[in-house]
Amino acid sequence: MSKSNPYKAKETVLVITVGCIILHLVFKNKVFLYCALFIGLAGILSLYLSEKIDWVWGKLSTIMGEISNRVLLTIIYLLVVTPVALIRRLWKKNSLTHFDGAAGSNFSERDHQFSKKDLENTW
Repeated sequence: MSKSNPYKAKETVLVITVGCIILHLVFKNKVFLYCALFIGLAGILSLYLSEKIDWVWGKLSTIMGEISNRVLLTIIYLLVVTPVALIRRLWKKNSLTHFDGAAGSNFSERDHQFSKKDLENTW
């Protein structure tokens, strides 16, 4: 956290404090209230602690973002892509490639001499 913007650190501490208070109201657990009190007082009393709390919160959010991205992509892959591939495989037998088993390869050789005309109006 740069020292040029102390308000961002204070804002982060305020958001965490209010979040802990809301969690206390929802779950009726005093641990959240004590966390709110500790984080709030640390943010009020020390700019250094505010910046450290902001830094830890930023790193935690980055890690959680990385984990949630992987989890969401895995869920989408398993729930969308895999069933579509399995259904497609059941309906049609390898319709994506026009492979001739006797040919040994899908590669077709093209003996073409490129000229200036080939590069005009490519679109």
